[in-house]
Amino acid sequence: MISKDCPLIFTHIPKTGGMSMFASMCEYHGMNMADMYNMSAFGDDTAAVEDVLRDTEKSVYAGHLPFGLHEWLSHPSYYMAIVRKPVDRIMSLYHYSVQYRNFIRHTKKSTNQSYDELFENRTAADFYQDFLPWIKAEQTFNRFLRCPSAELDNGMVRRFSGIGLHPDLCHQDALDTAKNNIEKYYSIVGVQERYADTVRMARMAFGVNLTEFHVNKNADKKKKGPKLSINQRKRIKETNQLDMQLYDWILDRFETQLANPSEPVKVAGGGRTDFNQMKLWRAIGSSPVRQSVMANSPAV
Repeated sequence: MISKDCPLIFTHIPKTGGMSMFASMCEYHGMNMADMYNMSAFGDDTAAVEDVLRDTEKSVYAGHLPFGLHEWLSHPSYYMAIVRKPVDRIMSLYHYSVQYRNFIRHTKKSTNQSYDELFENRTAADFYQDFLPWIKAEQTFNRFLRCPSAELDNGMVRRFSGIGLHPDLCHQDALDTAKNNIEKYYSIVGVQERYADTVRMARMAFGVNLTEFHVNKNADKKKKGPKLSINQRKRIKETNQLDMQLYDWILDRFETQLANPSEPVKVAGGGRTDFNQMKLWRAIGSSPVRQSVMANSPAV
């Protein structure tokens, strides 16, 4: 079912197992992938987006973008995403970010540039600008959690609702919008903790021979720091209340879909050409796994 005439839009929420799904899709013959992960890493964001979307040969569009990409496509498409328990997702994001924090600090020292210069020159992914208080100071999880990043404030609801990197706090109405968008537009919203079932659901819905890959996993977390304290866990839950509610709601929906599979939802394209109006998520950094997958991705 997935083809250049009706591609899949994969809303990849960081640290939910999305890269594993991405790699699995690339293994399936005919998946010509559009890499939309690091649009803000280019000098001209609009030109980069336009260049990708004007290529009508793509059968899968994947990135950390919020909902709404279909409006800039001229043909119908499907939506899919994967979610994860919010506390575990934030913890995994921290472990992932530690690696990039070390890279930024090392690059600053070796090049004698300021942090502002690293971001201006796009040497450092702009995703980490909001984490500068943590990057500059001690490497503690509490300081990480205090950073003003939209990713730490209901990042899942922000994407499904389409508000993206809104500067204000995520409010209740965004949760309602997220649920409505999922019900109306998403063929599948899988669950990271039920990854095997998510792969099986995708096989049935889209008729693709996906395999259960597991890539881009963090190294052994026991070697990276202590477990969450009660207060830290409480803080994550308090700042991600909407994500907590959304996850529980999606889990119930997931069980229902497994028991009663339905036809995928075909979403009409909007044909918009004002690419500068697309809501982008900041570049989170390059991924060796994704680069390898893209290099070996079969063309249509």
